[in-house]
Amino acid sequence: MAFFLQYAWLIPVLPLLGCALITFTPLRQSKAASGWTAIVLMGVAALLAVGLLAASAQGHTLYQGQVGQLEVASPADGNAEAYAQPFQFPEPNLVQRFAWAPMGDSVFSMGFYVDTPVAALLAMVTITSFCIHLFSLGYMAANPRQSRFFSFISLFTAAMLLMSMADNLLLFFMAWEVMGLCSYLLIGFLYERPQAYRAAVKAFITTRIGDVLLLLGLVYLYTQAGSLAFGNGPGEIFDPELLQRLGSETGFLGLSHATVIALLIFAGTVGKSAQFPLHVWLPDAMEGPTPVSALIHAATMVSAGVFLVARTFPIFTADDGTALLVVSIIGAFTALFAATIAVAQYDIKRILAYSTLSQLGFMVAVLGIGGWVAGMFHLLTHAFFKALLFLGSGSIIHAMEATPKIAALHHKDEYAAQQTAQDIRNMGGLRTRLPWTFWTYTMGFLALAGVVPFAGFWSKDEILADAFKGGHWVVFTVLALAAFLTAFYMTRQWYLVFFGAYRGDTPVVYQNPERAAHSHHAHGHADHGHEHDDHGHGHMNTGAHWHEDPRMIAPLVILASFAVTAGMFNLPFGGPIGHWLSDIWGQKAVAFSFLVAGISLLIAFGGIAAGWALYSKAFSRADERDPLDLRAPALFKLLHEKYRIDELYQATVIRTTALLALAWAWLDRNVVDRIVNGVGSVTMGVGKVNFIVDDTLFNDGPDAVADGTVATGKRTRRIQTGKAQDYLVYVFGGALVLALLWLYVL
Repeated sequence: MAFFLQYAWLIPVLPLLGCALITFTPLRQSKAASGWTAIVLMGVAALLAVGLLAASAQGHTLYQGQVGQLEVASPADGNAEAYAQPFQFPEPNLVQRFAWAPMGDSVFSMGFYVDTPVAALLAMVTITSFCIHLFSLGYMAANPRQSRFFSFISLFTAAMLLMSMADNLLLFFMAWEVMGLCSYLLIGFLYERPQAYRAAVKAFITTRIGDVLLLLGLVYLYTQAGSLAFGNGPGEIFDPELLQRLGSETGFLGLSHATVIALLIFAGTVGKSAQFPLHVWLPDAMEGPTPVSALIHAATMVSAGVFLVARTFPIFTADDGTALLVVSIIGAFTALFAATIAVAQYDIKRILAYSTLSQLGFMVAVLGIGGWVAGMFHLLTHAFFKALLFLGSGSIIHAMEATPKIAALHHKDEYAAQQTAQDIRNMGGLRTRLPWTFWTYTMGFLALAGVVPFAGFWSKDEILADAFKGGHWVVFTVLALAAFLTAFYMTRQWYLVFFGAYRGDTPVVYQNPERAAHSHHAHGHADHGHEHDDHGHGHMNTGAHWHEDPRMIAPLVILASFAVTAGMFNLPFGGPIGHWLSDIWGQKAVAFSFLVAGISLLIAFGGIAAGWALYSKAFSRADERDPLDLRAPALFKLLHEKYRIDELYQATVIRTTALLALAWAWLDRNVVDRIVNGVGSVTMGVGKVNFIVDDTLFNDGPDAVADGTVATGKRTRRIQTGKAQDYLVYVFGGALVLALLWLYVL
């Protein structure tokens, strides 16, 4: 097991190497070579991460090159003494640091810091990313920029892995920002579309708001702690004495240092994990290729935001509870807010996007009420079944784009064709056409809905149990309602996609408000760049043979197995693997409650039943109105338009920013420019005067003196004739001049 600790540094390095090889070597000229390079290196990283998790769970350590062994609590003893203490991370299994920059009398170090929570996250990220890489090989096969795509997603994954393993918050933040860059590159990967590059800019700028506040929080923490290093010891940010001081001393606005630092750190989570009010970028991120959506929603970007709160949790618990109260309010509100919007969407990917927003709200809310184990557990399980659902939606869209009507539309307007293919109203009966996708998607749907024994049931039930047993009734009620809506809107989507009659022969065609500046055929296809192959839209294709791509089945099956089994890693029972995660994390999980489990199942089955009852007889045609739209048109329109939050931001924040920009432009032209131009004019005038003075006095003047001296010397030389009579004349003349001066002047 020491092998996995010694070579843990390869986990982020391998995908980074894949990015470098694809970008800087001839590999980029071969789609197959670049794709398989990224996949193989990601697979090796996944094996190393799983081995690292096993080694960490067994208590093996490697500290600055020294191998050791930690005592590991067994499920039998429950580690009761550890549970009785305030929240504290377990001792690290791997610490490797090197001197990075001198700071006066000390040196700032960088390196890796891995404990069991980090090891579990690394295993999840690498396994999920491997499946997404493998899926992308088929999904992006015909895209002319496939090599660039694999380079970007490799860098994206490497940044997430480096962030997870960082031994301090500065390195954490550096990797965090690389992920922000990768999200911009991948959301805008199809840059020939105006919608795509605008979505990329929107995501980049919106998340920067949270990132700036996060950076301020790190600066604040460093000024108070003198360190940003993870760890429980002296000189590290989780030192109990430091946390006690931060929680007791008053800082900004009468709040404790711990509260201000925690809230600034949480602002980074609000941006990265798209919590209200910075949630608006995540649904628009669906403009990127579907594997990008899976990567962002499951393995990297949004998971990083939740992990930030989990990773700095002792700081949140160090104050009087103010920071955690804010966290719980934002999380619970986002969970319900996003779930209501998902109910009224038609785009299969946007429904999943709002589902992600809602599930992230679950995680943030439970962290806010102190349910650290439940939050981390749901973060891990959600990644598997949400990646499965997004990749499944990619398989569905891939097949739908080859149907006759959409294939014909594709030549006229590629973007309209793709949006039409993503509309669940245009689907129906796909379970017979896409059997592997249907069964695997069904497993992801049941996991997300919280049906036993799927993974989502165990982790979501633990969240509800934490709220219920902790007496957080408002949070419990809000999350229970969000869970009901989750089961409802996922049943709506699942039924309309896979059951009933196929409606794609008379589809609701998306009306593109703006055509891309360049045609589809000039730049390759949208989500997966279908050219004239047997799944594309060449002149020989009639759409009669549309089906699921065999290359996409394997990753769906792998993720589906985790959607079924991932909950077993922290079952709320005794036994060999009961509470396994909470035990290796050294934290106490909430005890199992049959009452809460029953309520959770009742909510899930109630949502499924309501969705089935409402939609089992709806949409005999694609253009029919939604049953909810018929019953409450004003409310449905409001939900479909996402509460018009984007329009509100457009009318307030963006318009104010534009007006300020115009005001600044006027100020720049009429004040700043005039001042600068005036200073320039004065400087030019002074320069001209200086030139004249310099040229006249310092150049021409000395030159004239020199010329006069030379001329005078030449004339004076003539006096020296060598004749005595000439010298007598000079003496007489001089005497005469002196006499005259004496008589008339002196």
